[in-house]
Amino acid sequence: MKNYFRLMSLVLLLSGYGQPLMAETEANKFHEGSQYQRIDPPVPLTDPGERDKVEVVEMFFYACPHCYELDPKLGAWAKDKPWVEVKRVPAIVGPTWADQARAYYIAEALGILDKAHDALFKSIHEDGEQYYNEYMVTKFLVEQGADQQKVYDLYRSPEIVAKVSEARVLTVKYRLRGVPAVSVNGKYVTAPYFVRSQEEMLEVLDFLVEKERGQLQAEAEKPLKNSSKTGG
Repeated sequence: MKNYFRLMSLVLLLSGYGQPLMAETEANKFHEGSQYQRIDPPVPLTDPGERDKVEVVEMFFYACPHCYELDPKLGAWAKDKPWVEVKRVPAIVGPTWADQARAYYIAEALGILDKAHDALFKSIHEDGEQYYNEYMVTKFLVEQGADQQKVYDLYRSPEIVAKVSEARVLTVKYRLRGVPAVSVNGKYVTAPYFVRSQEEMLEVLDFLVEKERGQLQAEAEKPLKNSSKTGG
């Protein structure tokens, strides 16, 4: 009799009755405190106007080899996700980090970020270059086609100082233990120290983005439901 029940249990499992349990396990394989962390209090979006998209913020440091590895993967991951808005923020925990953050924001201000961003990563990790002061950063940006005087003017301009200051504050607010780290809608953060690989990190991002998409959809439907109740 025991063998009969064991056999029937196996038949039911193979015939599909076990699928809901399997699906539930798959959906719940990522857990707060394990593969990602909740940011408390939440960090305001860098662009509050993008409420129809899920904001994903990549925190990085140019001299970090894992950041160099993740950056193109994250770009490829987001390419077919029009509902995701990826923003980069250079993390800052010291003077060298601040100089490289200035390189990022000056390149952005001069309209050469697409070229300079990849080139700066490559020059550090493939060519062995170092950038830890104003002279080195300026030299690099000029090599990317920037006007030297414009770089000098921007280096300590109010515009760049404000952006560097904001990046420094975000580094603290996201409660980072290292880089790269990626936040989702200012509510959650995941990083290599939470997961076994960068590929799993991207899976966690899929999970968190879908979680936030569901929340955004629910918020968008609230006025419609309230309107329907009023009309009824």
